[in-house]
Amino acid sequence: MYTGYFGLKEKPFSIAPNPQYLFMSDRHREALTHLTYGLGGSGLENNGGFVLLTGEVGTGKTTISRCVMEQLPENTQAAFILNPTLSSQELLATICDELKIRYKKTGATLKTLTDKIQEKLLKNHQNNINTLLIIDEAQHLLPEVLEQLRLLTNLETNTKKLLQVVLIGQPELQMLLKRRDLRQLAQRITARYHLLPLNKSEVALYIKHRLSVAQCFRELFSTKAIAAIHQISDGIPRVINLICERALINAYSSNNAVISKKIVIGAAQDALGDDYHLAPWWQHKMLKTLAASTLLFTLVFAGYYFGQHQLGQHQQSSALVAQKIDTTQEHLSEQGFEKKSENMPIKKSILVEKEPLVVADVSPPENTNTAKSSMTNNVVQSLAERGAEHLAKQENQVELLANNIVSENVNQEVPNEVNYQVNATEGVSEDLLMRFQDAIDETGNNKQSNEAEPSTREEIAPLADMPQWLQQAIPNLEFTMHIYASDGAGWVTVNGRDRYEGDYIERELLLSEILPQKVVLNFRGEKFTVAALSSW
Repeated sequence: MYTGYFGLKEKPFSIAPNPQYLFMSDRHREALTHLTYGLGGSGLENNGGFVLLTGEVGTGKTTISRCVMEQLPENTQAAFILNPTLSSQELLATICDELKIRYKKTGATLKTLTDKIQEKLLKNHQNNINTLLIIDEAQHLLPEVLEQLRLLTNLETNTKKLLQVVLIGQPELQMLLKRRDLRQLAQRITARYHLLPLNKSEVALYIKHRLSVAQCFRELFSTKAIAAIHQISDGIPRVINLICERALINAYSSNNAVISKKIVIGAAQDALGDDYHLAPWWQHKMLKTLAASTLLFTLVFAGYYFGQHQLGQHQQSSALVAQKIDTTQEHLSEQGFEKKSENMPIKKSILVEKEPLVVADVSPPENTNTAKSSMTNNVVQSLAERGAEHLAKQENQVELLANNIVSENVNQEVPNEVNYQVNATEGVSEDLLMRFQDAIDETGNNKQSNEAEPSTREEIAPLADMPQWLQQAIPNLEFTMHIYASDGAGWVTVNGRDRYEGDYIERELLLSEILPQKVVLNFRGEKFTVAALSSW
């Protein structure tokens, strides 16, 4: 096909993991160095058990592993597993097959297979043979299978592990190894590397390298075509191979000696199908950054302007409220009320004093007849009733004023009472004055009695303040994780197990409640708190 047209010895962009076409970019060279170091160099003299290589799909992980296998010394026996979607027993059987270990196919158990593998490892060690296990696509391994692998690496001498394992997988493998039940395996990883995609300059060198391996030393791809390939593939080598392969076919069909950007875009549509997506000009990173910066500046400016506008309105509102307060004070003064303190704002304490109740001196003179005395008593009673009505009206006016002041949204407290003082006046009996004063005081007391006192939460003592017998009866508690949650949905990890509200940690020891930085426990009817700080 196109190989003869372009003078190629073979297809240069095959997706097969051919080590001859391995492009040693700075990232690939560093990954190979990490793998070689993790395996102990050329002699594989390493005191660790696991080596980890991760990367996105198509970045060249398998090709690097093939390159590592080609560089292994002669005294190394390697087992390569490509399909790790196996159970623990199936994985051990596959290892036996790769290491040429004979076992009974029927009735084989985990113990039988494990013993066979350990015998093989000891025999290889006695014969100065290193044993290596490489597992590709390791992100598909089950947690129990990974734990079985860790147990296999327990066989060791004073200086080295008898089995070394290389785990190769996608970034999901890193998340898998962060599981709490796999922390022992994660601690045995002696070398790890994450392979990143190629940058723009490396994409050009990658294409040139593969063409040179295929015996083509002229430029087949234009500069704009290479830039488009990098943009579409995001630097993933496998995607680059797919696009370049299809571009060569399209150029051969249209009799083009050089692949242009237009040919690359058409090839990407043919090779990637629905996965192809060329970002339009308005979605470029530079424009996105500029748009984000402009939006952020606009929000900051709008927030500043809105804040200044609100501050001006607040100051204007405060001035209006102050003016209304002054008007109200003048009104109170005209009605016979005075503030007790000029320094105390009327919003905070409306304490006014009623002017002395002036009742006309209508005391009957001595030697007055009974009719005149009865008329005088009627006049006094009428004046007293009018005085009581006047006091009630003034009290209503003060209450209405307080409500109006609160409605102006002034952040000051309005007191619960208005104090009046009835002064003694000639012609009014002390009994009548006391009745006026008692009526006023009773009105204030009724208002105060309607106020409810806020309830306080019961404080629970910590374990250190509990009796000595209780402290000695409580078992050892080790809190290693604490999730803060106010709805009771959180948990704490105590003594290695996750516990929720209502669970028994030990016999008779109940986890009653989870609070921030502490928990409430109940032991034999006694409640107390224990610190449970967060480590996550």
